[in-house]
Amino acid sequence: MSANNENGFALGDVQVSPSHNELVALGRTIKLQPKVMAVLNYLACNHNRVVSNEELIERLWKGRIVTHGSVQKSINALRSAFAELMGEQEVITHYSKRGYQLKIAPHFLVSSQSELPSAELASRVYFAKRWRSSWFWLGLVGLMLVFALLVYSSLRMETIAINKNHKTIFRTASGYTNETGHERSAEPHPDNNHVAYIREKFTATNPREIESELIVRNRARHDWRIANSQGTWFKLAWSPAGSHLVAVEVKRRDGLPLSPDFYEKPNYLYSFHIFSLDLEKDRLLEKQLLSQWQGRIYSVTWWDEDNLEFVAKQGPNSRSARYRYSTKNQQLTMLDELDGAANPLASAVHNKNTAVVSEYKNTVQIDFLRENQSRISRWQLNFSTVDISWIPDGSGILVYAEEDRKLFVLYLDGQQTEIPLTDNKDSTFSRPRYRPDGSAIFYTEEKHSSNILILTLAGVKIKLTENTDLNYLATFSPNGEKVVYVSVRNNQIQLWLVEDGLERQLSVQPIAKKIGAIIWSENGDHLIYNSGPSLYHYNFITAKTTLLLSDPAKMQPVAYFPDTGKLVLLKTDGEAKNLWSIDSKNQRQKQLTFGSVGAAIEHDGDVFFQYASESGLWALRGKDDRLELITPKLDKNSKLLKVEKNGVYFLSGGMCRESDIYYFDYATEVKSTFLARDTSLVSTTAFNSGKGVLQTECYLAESNIVLLE
Repeated sequence: MSANNENGFALGDVQVSPSHNELVALGRTIKLQPKVMAVLNYLACNHNRVVSNEELIERLWKGRIVTHGSVQKSINALRSAFAELMGEQEVITHYSKRGYQLKIAPHFLVSSQSELPSAELASRVYFAKRWRSSWFWLGLVGLMLVFALLVYSSLRMETIAINKNHKTIFRTASGYTNETGHERSAEPHPDNNHVAYIREKFTATNPREIESELIVRNRARHDWRIANSQGTWFKLAWSPAGSHLVAVEVKRRDGLPLSPDFYEKPNYLYSFHIFSLDLEKDRLLEKQLLSQWQGRIYSVTWWDEDNLEFVAKQGPNSRSARYRYSTKNQQLTMLDELDGAANPLASAVHNKNTAVVSEYKNTVQIDFLRENQSRISRWQLNFSTVDISWIPDGSGILVYAEEDRKLFVLYLDGQQTEIPLTDNKDSTFSRPRYRPDGSAIFYTEEKHSSNILILTLAGVKIKLTENTDLNYLATFSPNGEKVVYVSVRNNQIQLWLVEDGLERQLSVQPIAKKIGAIIWSENGDHLIYNSGPSLYHYNFITAKTTLLLSDPAKMQPVAYFPDTGKLVLLKTDGEAKNLWSIDSKNQRQKQLTFGSVGAAIEHDGDVFFQYASESGLWALRGKDDRLELITPKLDKNSKLLKVEKNGVYFLSGGMCRESDIYYFDYATEVKSTFLARDTSLVSTTAFNSGKGVLQTECYLAESNIVLLE
């Protein structure tokens, strides 16, 4: 393909027109600067290799003196444009010290066969004739077998010697911390006698503010408070010899609340605190405070006694990478990207062997690396996110998939051994860590309970539920006469219905996994809800539940049209959510938006939504999937509650800091308060303009550290 191709090409669902300097996807067009398009075109024409900065400058900036910054500026412009059209999907990969390459293979638009190079035409004619020959088929199969054997031989993993000195069968689970409060994130010290953890509680002066403490506990269960945080402590890690403890503190900029706005990409300020401790005398020897990191920290570990390794993003729109920081010379280094692991999510180090978690087709993969960063082995896991830590004997890692409640060990050779956990559906588990002698595992167990309230239009609060169970996701029927909610009782997840003041269990069989969202059909005869990776349909007429769809991608139902079987839902790819339509009868799927959608709600056959962190309100018309801008002035990151012909009800704020209920009139573009609230410490689950608000109160859930022995 000529490097000066002007015919255009496609990158996934984006059509690229070099002659017009345009990118087009689903009716949205983005204009590019000519030089930016020239960079994209050149990368497309050379998509089968990495293109260096020097080559781009030589070919595209001929006769001009420019720096690598000019190339980087064009790459940033391209990434920003593709992010707007395709969400967080990676299109251009950067290879450290080498250059850039398209991750998506372009499909070039060729008008006719006569335009093909003569050699390519001759090749096509030759293979068209050979295709008809059965001998050709036999030869092709033989070549494929030979090739497969060669590949197997080249990829066959070397024999790995594994010495296992740890337990995987445990008999008892007992509280390591039993205080009334919130203790979490145990990090055992290498001496096997001390444990660092985080304790949170409401402050004495302000019941709305939470104080976060960093604690070290010794074998005698004596606690030593090392430090307090005005934000919250996030990640803990002991250095290999146990001389230092690193703790990551999370804050927002002055004046901003700790929790982000609804649908806002997190953009926190992280500070690394390194404490040098004398544990025998409970004495702080030295404390280092690293410069604040803006973006996102995924994990922190120690490479050796003087160097940290962490996985992070620099800013909300950048890609993640692995970094090393020297505490001696205060130098930061970005590590080279691993082949086939472009988006790391976490890393953990043991004796300079590293385990790296990265994204892999909506799941994760684990790379085990030697000290020189060469690969020992690579394994794919069928989970979207996992927490990892090394087994103390170095034989592999402890893996916890929180959404699936699966705890297991993954050894260097790929063998897996599951460790059973008590299946308490009203509790969440997190951050399991082996004790250094391999005899026990610490983990955090957080127990939830909540009751559902109705805030009426008169401002009166009425309890819909009154028990000690976990009740959540209450939602009004379209006419407001019924309420369906989820309740965890006797360790079973069930749907419950409240109608005419009476309550009854709606589901017959226990639901296996936590429910994430519930929607009604517009006529009120159908419910759609998601549980784990599956979507289910409850029919009020037949009182039957059926499985509609299973998909490894995270799905959130938005609308269901029973006459046609059409589903509209939000699917998550990386950090971006987009609207999809799915025919539940034949499972055909179609992506409807390219960007990152925040709130979405159905009204009269159309889906109204906002793009995340953008003001305005859009409509996706149900008749033809046409996008229409309703108003550019609705507050960004609004939580849409109900759409009507002339306006929309919504609230703003964030988790447990919600605003009053507002109404926005399309014609006047005026926002007014529809329903005032006496507290912002609530979480709204549904709204009906004739009934009021369904909500739960925010509280600090009881949380303890458990020891599995």
